[in-house]
Amino acid sequence: MTSALLSTRRRPAALLLAALLTLGTAGPAAAAEQLDIGGKYGTIDFAIGNSKVFRTTGSFTDWKGMVKVDDADVPQSSVDVVVKTTSIQMLDEQQTNMLKDADYFDVQHFPEMTFHSTRIERTGKDTLKVEGDITLRGITRPMTLAVTVNDRRPDAAPGARYARFRGVGTIKRSEFGMTKYIDMVGDNVEISIATEARRH
Repeated sequence: MTSALLSTRRRPAALLLAALLTLGTAGPAAAAEQLDIGGKYGTIDFAIGNSKVFRTTGSFTDWKGMVKVDDADVPQSSVDVVVKTTSIQMLDEQQTNMLKDADYFDVQHFPEMTFHSTRIERTGKDTLKVEGDITLRGITRPMTLAVTVNDRRPDAAPGARYARFRGVGTIKRSEFGMTKYIDMVGDNVEISIATEARRH
């Protein structure tokens, strides 16, 4: 009788433990998404200078990257981008050639510019702060991107658009050895990435 009573009393606790274990192993957490970004899907634009009077704009047309999106653990998300500096385009050919020279991007010796994220945090429902390292002319410096995500489609098929991203950040060109005409044009360079992200 005593044994039966103890068994009855233990049953609710055993059932609760079993339920918790079931919840904890009900299935694997949603896998992180691997997304492709690049020149086929978007643009990387930049603007040099602090004044609208002397503001110079351009873009890179050949670039690609990978975004890992982990909704369950946002800090585990990541962004990696590789830009071919030879693909730089300015308003005219003379400007384009000038920025390819050794005083600026020095594309002959440094054909690639890269960005690798080091920390990602959510700042709002559709916004993220992406901290990372940008490497340009063989020099690595930190850069922070304010990223907005929209038109998200979690049910997108492989190869289809999963979302649109826009990230904006600023660097100082003097920190990468590009000091020519700083007094005239300015030091700050605003970089803007706007792209579709396609499911890998």
